[in-house]
Amino acid sequence: MRALFISLFLFLTASASHADLVGDVRSCKAESDSLKRLTCFDAIAVPGPAGTSTEPTAPPNLHSKAPVESVSAKMRVQNKDYQRQVFNSRVELVPTFKNTSKKTVVAIAHTMTVTDAFGDKIVDGESKLDIKIPPGKTAVSETFYFWDDNPFIQGEPYDNLTGPVSTGTAKATLIVTKVIYSDGTSESF
Repeated sequence: MRALFISLFLFLTASASHADLVGDVRSCKAESDSLKRLTCFDAIAVPGPAGTSTEPTAPPNLHSKAPVESVSAKMRVQNKDYQRQVFNSRVELVPTFKNTSKKTVVAIAHTMTVTDAFGDKIVDGESKLDIKIPPGKTAVSETFYFWDDNPFIQGEPYDNLTGPVSTGTAKATLIVTKVIYSDGTSESF
């Protein structure tokens, strides 16, 4: 009886995985932009034999308990615009954070990694932001990051970011490592 239950469970799990896979493929086929369609197909996890996984094993997220987290990091290429006092083209990254704590956040320390379509790191570092986020709210940072084009130096972050950002394949990951609250207390993660 137990063997029958396990077989039935594995069959139902495989059927659900197959349905998810079919849905993912249909979703990718509907994408009109060829690069985005290719990226979509590459991101589909194909289930292996029962009990195995084709997805890479990720290290445990040590920051999952952080009450403040990055919810998005929008990137774009900003061309020269003398009226806005943008004298060189640049890549901009505007982060958005969510505060699930019961206190108002006034500053955040975080790591930042930007990768290309191949997963190669283009930008990797740490930074701090002064940002006010009331309890239970989400806020777009008024301060943003940018990498200017220096036409006299090749191979700088701007040069490596423009392609992936223009095609939509750049991925920015911000992980909050420390939070300062309005009452003067802080938490590290």
